[in-house]
Amino acid sequence: MQGSTLFFVVVCLAGSCVLALPRPDDAQAEVIRLETDNNGVDKYSFNYETSNGIVRSEEGVLKPGVGDAEGVLTVSGSSSWTAPDGKKYEITFTADETGYHPTIKLVA
Repeated sequence: MQGSTLFFVVVCLAGSCVLALPRPDDAQAEVIRLETDNNGVDKYSFNYETSNGIVRSEEGVLKPGVGDAEGVLTVSGSSSWTAPDGKKYEITFTADETGYHPTIKLVA
């Protein structure tokens, strides 16, 4: 069960990265900033920014289980991008044992 929950969270997070159709300059976009940290045990984080204005950050922490229960991975993060119509969007989210909880808003 824990593995399938983690797979679901990973699929949902991957789908939340960019929802807009690619623009011609997106094919040539480059990563201009990348920061990662992963202790390999109970937490990770990453942040990146691309030359076409996509910004993404995420942090995951393993919460210990109670008694014999397995721990729970809790994840939070955000992504922002400019859609082809010029509007900037941001999605923030949390994901934990209760599911995936995104909030999408128009920034500008």
